[in-house]
Amino acid sequence: MNEQDLSHRIEALLFALGRSMERRELMAKLSCTSEELELALRELARGTQKRGIVCVDDGRTVELRVAPAASKLVEEVRREDLSRDIGRAGLETLSAILYRGPLSRSEIDFIRGVNSSQIVRTLLMRGLVRRVPNPKDERSFLYEPTTELLSQLGVTHLAELPEYESVRAKLAELETAYRAKEAEQHTHDEAA
Repeated sequence: MNEQDLSHRIEALLFALGRSMERRELMAKLSCTSEELELALRELARGTQKRGIVCVDDGRTVELRVAPAASKLVEEVRREDLSRDIGRAGLETLSAILYRGPLSRSEIDFIRGVNSSQIVRTLLMRGLVRRVPNPKDERSFLYEPTTELLSQLGVTHLAELPEYESVRAKLAELETAYRAKEAEQHTHDEAA
């Protein structure tokens, strides 16, 4: 694989994962040598020079970041997003994450019945939720509450939330009933 192809794959990985990656992790994921990675990172840095993103490389960790020329615009948009009330969608999402989490984005979407990507992004930007690796699927993340959210709610632990245990138990009961009904429907459909 040539350095340009490798640089495209690095960019795709960094973009898709939305986080920094250590060089050794990149080498393992891309099955390349240190020398090949170095050449590809130089190619990526050259390729992003006149774009809205840059490749930041501290010698150990590599990350895609907003280019300095676009940082003012991005900061204005972030400030605007942060000044707005999170609204009902934000409250629904936070409630799901607090009482049922950690949850994947698709689980949040299922619970709310709508696409939640925008509100999850807003909650991430505000520091109310954080993204953690999903132990069941390395291609996705789980979202969980931050200490900042707990602090704003005036609690030091999730168990201090109103009716925490009873709400979690009721949600688990509803989920079990839903899955049983879903399995019954699937069995019925196969029999027909």
